[in-house]
Amino acid sequence: MSNEKKYSYLAKNTFLFAISSFGSKILVFFLVPLYTNILTTAEYGTVDIISTSAFLLMHVFTLNIADSVLRFAIERKQDSEKVLSYGLRILLVGSFLLAGMLAALHFLHVVDWSGYCYIFLFLEFFVTSLHQILSNYLRAIDKVKEVAVSGIIVTLITILLNILLLICFKFGIIGYLISVVAGSLAACVYCLIVIRISPIRIFKNCCDYVSQKAMRSYSIPLIFNGIAWWMNNSLDKYFVVWMCGVSENGILSVAYKIPTILSTFHTIFSKAWSLSAIKEFDKDDSDGFFSETYTLYNTGLIILCSFLIITNIPLAHILFKKEFFDAWRYSSILLFATLFSSLSAIVGSVFVAVKNSLIYAVSTLTAAIINCILNAVLINFFGTIGAAIATAFSFVCVWLIRLIFSRKYIKWKINILRDIIAYFLLALQIVFEHLESHLYLGQGFILIVLILLYRKSLVSILKTAKKIVLKLKGKKSDSES
Repeated sequence: MSNEKKYSYLAKNTFLFAISSFGSKILVFFLVPLYTNILTTAEYGTVDIISTSAFLLMHVFTLNIADSVLRFAIERKQDSEKVLSYGLRILLVGSFLLAGMLAALHFLHVVDWSGYCYIFLFLEFFVTSLHQILSNYLRAIDKVKEVAVSGIIVTLITILLNILLLICFKFGIIGYLISVVAGSLAACVYCLIVIRISPIRIFKNCCDYVSQKAMRSYSIPLIFNGIAWWMNNSLDKYFVVWMCGVSENGILSVAYKIPTILSTFHTIFSKAWSLSAIKEFDKDDSDGFFSETYTLYNTGLIILCSFLIITNIPLAHILFKKEFFDAWRYSSILLFATLFSSLSAIVGSVFVAVKNSLIYAVSTLTAAIINCILNAVLINFFGTIGAAIATAFSFVCVWLIRLIFSRKYIKWKINILRDIIAYFLLALQIVFEHLESHLYLGQGFILIVLILLYRKSLVSILKTAKKIVLKLKGKKSDSES
């Protein structure tokens, strides 16, 4: 495939995922004032722990089979439905096991939780896992438009129910949890309708034993990666609950909302990139597709991160109500963490392409151990801000380890010295922001320096965006004529 076609395929998929993800994330982002007005810090901390725990259980009780469904369905187009069937079987078995475990925990009173917490924990686990498997299958068979539609459905249902249940019926924490589960469930129904696979075929039309073993061999090491990635993203919340209280965790959870803007761009791009990385992998990167894409992506993230750090406090005034306003102190540090989390995932796509999930997992697990140690030490000395620092440092470690090991599989052609200077400037900008005056002049100067450092890449991004817009206009004109 020519370079132009590679970029065209990547751009098309990025655009489609942007339709489903960007609007939805922005709408949810602007609902933060609703949550911080209606829910208490303790309630918000509780729903966040339920969601965080559900994501952890997904890695264990589904064997991360959704990743295998994507990888093997792309490779085995003729047997893709059989691959999906095996993925759904794994989910059903895992769900039964989890239901039994949660029932035992509830009746033995191991955790001081109300019954509804266990119910919604299971429901969120099941519908989120199912949606992930189904959407990965649709991506693998090039039904990217349908994946985009399912993302829109999740958002619309969740937002409508949020407004209805929180404002009109005042169901509080229960209303919030119902809306989250219902949104994913509606998307699952849509995906099943698109796929048109009957329950009978799910159990009859399954891949052979050799394929099942290959799928498990690929996905099981990713359990450790998933758990470790979860630790890097979420372990700080448990440490904060333990050492500072559930209310403080509510504030930390809200602090993640501003970094959501940055992670939205990653979510959009990574879904499209994972398809291109598998299809277009070239060890020598002879046409520079991987290196150029990484450079442009890194440029966009750095500039956006710097801009969001400057606007962090003004945004916090708008979004974070009452005692939640203190969350601004952690948001900029978590922005830095999100930057390296996003870059780590892009570099990690190399290991997905060569089916080496072990290095993928080891890099994340190493950083997770570092994260765990730093959380215990830094929270003890600095409080909640120590948790944010631990998260940021752990993601820097993931990125560095993956970048080093990925050189075994691909020849990167990137300006690493320039990138390190840029990361140092971002860290300095965060220091400026935490000064009493916030030193906005110094922050603005850093943003200008970063723009100058990456001016050529920024021009390339603008040219690429212009080409995409012109192509879309051309297609629209052709369809109208």
